[in-house]
Amino acid sequence: MAKATHNVFYNCRESSTNRPYFLQNKANFKKAQMNLNYYFQKDYENESALSGQQNKAKQTQSFDSAQDRFQTQRTLCEFFLFFTFLCPSYNLVMQTWTIQKLLNWVVEYFTNKGVDSPRLSAELLLSHVVGLKRIELYTQFDKPVTKQQLDKLHELVKRAGQHEPIAYLTGKAEFYSLQFNVTPDCMIPRPETELLAERAIEFLRTRSGTQFVCDLCTGCCCIAVAIAKNASGAQIIATDISDAALRVAAANVEKYQLKDRIELLQGDLFDPIMPALDVEKLVPDSDRGFDLIVCNPPYVSAPEFEALDKNVKDYEPKLALHAGDNGLDIYRRICEKVDQFLKPDAALMLEIGFAQGQVIKELLKKAGAFAEIKIEKDLHNNDRIATARKRSP
Repeated sequence: MAKATHNVFYNCRESSTNRPYFLQNKANFKKAQMNLNYYFQKDYENESALSGQQNKAKQTQSFDSAQDRFQTQRTLCEFFLFFTFLCPSYNLVMQTWTIQKLLNWVVEYFTNKGVDSPRLSAELLLSHVVGLKRIELYTQFDKPVTKQQLDKLHELVKRAGQHEPIAYLTGKAEFYSLQFNVTPDCMIPRPETELLAERAIEFLRTRSGTQFVCDLCTGCCCIAVAIAKNASGAQIIATDISDAALRVAAANVEKYQLKDRIELLQGDLFDPIMPALDVEKLVPDSDRGFDLIVCNPPYVSAPEFEALDKNVKDYEPKLALHAGDNGLDIYRRICEKVDQFLKPDAALMLEIGFAQGQVIKELLKKAGAFAEIKIEKDLHNNDRIATARKRSP
């Protein structure tokens, strides 16, 4: 009978619907389970011995009654253990939650849920909740976490486990060693896009004097801010079709005190500039054009969009991702008009899709304005940057 009892307990303990995986192996929880096993086994044996003193008919009835009572007690105590050891909101009296315990818990949970970069994601979320830098999590391992912080972390971890992006949960994302405000109104900056910012900065540093730059599809303004912070002579106009995204961009421009060097305009690609009929009216002394135009446009095709990961497809703005059936709609429109906005010997730099290099090169050739066109791959050997230099007179 003890063996049968153990099997009932084991099946209940291992059920994924009754026990979140991330704390099943905690020592205090296992110890409590063992204590309950011993207690209820003895209790059940006593019930059986007592029933043995009755007649056979009553013995059978007592046996069934004791078994039912045993299962009821076990269920109630399993319920108690769940809230005592697995729910932070209920267990503060029982134990102290430290940064180390929570970090281990979240990493394990994210790993099981298939969250991207589980340790990094756990560090970002926990540091956001407790108000520490990531490195400080490891220097303050034993620091207790308050109940309010636990409650907040519990909610954010739950949402992250459903693949809501960590950057949207914290409202922050890092790009080019700078921290940017982000919301679901704009796309989250990608590490791969840093190559575009790096090439733009390198190009501007080879030129003297004030350099006039246009950043199309600016989103949260990460590329424009990175350029302004690293190329002191750059004056930048940044455009975006989304007014909501531009509000995020404005917060980032103000955060880095760049309002005198970055101007934000709402509209589709070159449309905010077109009414002036002359770039010089928006960019004084620009010699009728920009020295550099950069753009990380939407370039995901319709089939690719349907195959995107849940944390991208379900949460990031489709307007910033999808670009028609083949992903080339925005590139075509840029190539049609870019010539009139570039100075001689100026450059156009585009981020492109992982296999779009050849077709983008053909589009740029058809524009007829460029003397040199280069496709550059990233560290993963995917097409990443298209650079085109306008012909000199």
